[in-house]
Amino acid sequence: TIQNEWDLGCSEDWKLSLVGTVNNIGQLVCLLLTGYFSDRIGRQKAFTWSVLFAAFLGLIRSFSTNYTMFIILEFLEPALGSGFFSIGFVLGMEHIGTSSRGFWAFFPTVFCSIGSVGLALTAMLSKHWRLLTRILYVPTFFLAGFCWLIPESTRWLVSKNKIHDAAKIVDSIVTLNKTNLTIEAKNMLNKALNEETLLEHEDTKNFKRPKMTKLSKQSELKMFLKSRTLVLRFINCSLSWTATLYVFTGLSMTSVLLDGDIYVNFILNSVIDIPGCMMTFWLMDKFGRRRVLSFSYLACGAACITFIFLKGNTVALQIIFMIAKLTVSMSYTTINFFTAELFPTELRQSLHGWCSVFGHIGSILAPFTLYLAKYMESMDMILFAAFVIPAGIFILYAPETRNKPLPDTMQEAENL
Repeated sequence: TIQNEWDLGCSEDWKLSLVGTVNNIGQLVCLLLTGYFSDRIGRQKAFTWSVLFAAFLGLIRSFSTNYTMFIILEFLEPALGSGFFSIGFVLGMEHIGTSSRGFWAFFPTVFCSIGSVGLALTAMLSKHWRLLTRILYVPTFFLAGFCWLIPESTRWLVSKNKIHDAAKIVDSIVTLNKTNLTIEAKNMLNKALNEETLLEHEDTKNFKRPKMTKLSKQSELKMFLKSRTLVLRFINCSLSWTATLYVFTGLSMTSVLLDGDIYVNFILNSVIDIPGCMMTFWLMDKFGRRRVLSFSYLACGAACITFIFLKGNTVALQIIFMIAKLTVSMSYTTINFFTAELFPTELRQSLHGWCSVFGHIGSILAPFTLYLAKYMESMDMILFAAFVIPAGIFILYAPETRNKPLPDTMQEAENL
């Protein structure tokens, strides 16, 4: 470990907590950049660059010669390379139809859980942080080679008036799936193509496309800030993200402090996310996003409070802890999915990213909450409950999006 290699003894154990905090600060910075560049240059290009940065900087970190170099790279790697999850999630959402969106929500979180189990098993076998880092990041270079096969979001292309490019992707999807577009869809697509053709033949003195696109973007931002409904919705989602990632990160870090083998505890902590995702997929389609999110927050808060009063009973503590982790993983899957459905296409990635930014403020606080718990018993569980219970109440004021199409315009988002 870095603690052994650089002799980070008891007087410097704060440096170990700082590693997790710096990583989360890097993720926060990345989300600020990700939303802007993903909406600006496209989902596919932003995704590819994010993967390349992650692979390159992560591998370099394994050659760190001292703690200072390590901590700098611990910030730079997530700051430039951790955005591919949120970009990929939104990209997938924008390719999926209304009836299949709940099913899509199942996959990203499940594969994250499988990856976490793989991480624990690899760490158990490698036993050295440098070897572990190289095993994790070298395959990422191969992943980058496949990024160019991912089609750009058709919704993003349409929002940028690139109708012909969107039409090509739609045709390739139809061919691959061996299906046909409906008459209504064909008419809409032909109408959009005809309109774009007319615009391309306009006199350049009367039509300046780049300027119109820029003004349109500014107009979307101004309209959003003037919309009381969307601003309050954004604040509500941001508070939910903060509570979710604060507790999710905190419980994940607490798992290795429980009695028993740290690797086994981490594997159990990761595996419990899988049934959480499977339940979430079914429950969201059955009861709606809002109710599932509220229930998962309140159940997690109740489990954290119960954990405080259980002393000495290791089995009971493990069960209650797993219930807390199960329910917060349900909330993580749901809020990630729910947020993308609440905002219009033009600002979806940016606002989703900003909500996640506030969430990572919670992740930044989590390591120091555990540090505080060393001096004030059960303070971590008290704070976890204090965050998720109010979130479970406030989220009920958000609109339900089950079986509703993704909003493309500001007006459609307000009318949810």
